[in-house]
Amino acid sequence: MGTRNSMKVGMYSFDCRDAAALAEFWAGVLIRPVDAGATAAFATIGFEGDGPTWMFHRPAGELPLGDNRLMLDLGGGSDWAEQADRVEALGAERVSDNEQDGVRWTVFRDPEGNTFRIFAPRPE
Repeated sequence: MGTRNSMKVGMYSFDCRDAAALAEFWAGVLIRPVDAGATAAFATIGFEGDGPTWMFHRPAGELPLGDNRLMLDLGGGSDWAEQADRVEALGAERVSDNEQDGVRWTVFRDPEGNTFRIFAPRPE
């Protein structure tokens, strides 16, 4: 059997009601611009860039049911608590601040109710 290349994330895809608005929120979180041409039906962040693309799409029918249409875990640096405050100021709902076995994180919901977490650096 030949050598296999590892797989990596190519795109994060969100189903949403307003693609441009949700892309603008996530652009603020990521400190990256929304790509030109964003509409309520379709928007991207980083389509031509090196990192993963973030795609926001309004489906033709109803939005999928459930608590979350995508879960993201964002790793923060030593300023993770300040980053969490910044994200909350952008419009995220802070759900809970957590600590378990020395691991700390904050749970948020974005403006359309998708849950995501920001983690402190791992304890050494």
